[in-house]
Amino acid sequence: MPIQHAAPKILIAEGNTLERSQAMRAAGGETNAERYVNEIRRMFPKARIETVLPADGDGYLPAGMGLADFDGLVFSGSGLHIYAAEPAVTRQIDLMRSALDAGMSVLGSCWGLQVAAAATGGTVIKSPRGREVGIARKLCLTAAGRAHDLYADKSDVFDSPCVHYDEVTHLPAGSVVLAANTHSAIQAATIRRGAGSFWGVQYHPEFDLHHLARIYKRYGADMVSQGFFQDMDALDRHAGLLDALHQDPERKDIAWQLGIDADVLDADIRCREIRNWIERAVLAI
Repeated sequence: MPIQHAAPKILIAEGNTLERSQAMRAAGGETNAERYVNEIRRMFPKARIETVLPADGDGYLPAGMGLADFDGLVFSGSGLHIYAAEPAVTRQIDLMRSALDAGMSVLGSCWGLQVAAAATGGTVIKSPRGREVGIARKLCLTAAGRAHDLYADKSDVFDSPCVHYDEVTHLPAGSVVLAANTHSAIQAATIRRGAGSFWGVQYHPEFDLHHLARIYKRYGADMVSQGFFQDMDALDRHAGLLDALHQDPERKDIAWQLGIDADVLDADIRCREIRNWIERAVLAI
């Protein structure tokens, strides 16, 4: 259910370069930041949101505005790699440090968690288990996760959309791991730096099934070469099922075939972490 009266001021940092974002649009999808915008506005219709592109250069904040003009900051996903250490990456690490040093509440998914770890002394590597893509299965809350506000009203074990090559292996002192699965030991964590607080997940609660199908299209050649699909026809059939289930979540036949339950199909359940962050860390209601 949307919260009609709440009007948080949220800054969203698109993790991708403009070139990568345009490639996603060419595949029929939205940018990573747009996925967050749509889900936040669905839950908080009066939210005031600004999107910035730190990967593409300095001076990305809206004219006449600074971090202090926002109640919270969101870092979206990205196809970049922390260990590349190129300007598109280091600018985002600098933004994360600046936001935390300014005492902001920050939320991040996938790339956002990796940026937060890198900005505070943690370690990010290419996962030795390869890419986790599609649905992250059996995400299990730790004892700390079950008690944390990020997971209020969330099941102890759940699935969620995901796509990542890299993962956080070490967090800075004082951090807390909130969730894990068999692919990645750090699927969610909290990190503190100064007065700032970061809540982050390795998966993508902001992705719906339509966007997931577009990701398969966007990275189709890789998906086939890595063995996720036998060929492009198989990929297209799978993407078609995802789209059909997105259009009609009551299609029990497709949900059964794909092994997708309400934790992914119900947007309120899927996006509970985003809602909890806004309610409990940004608005403190």
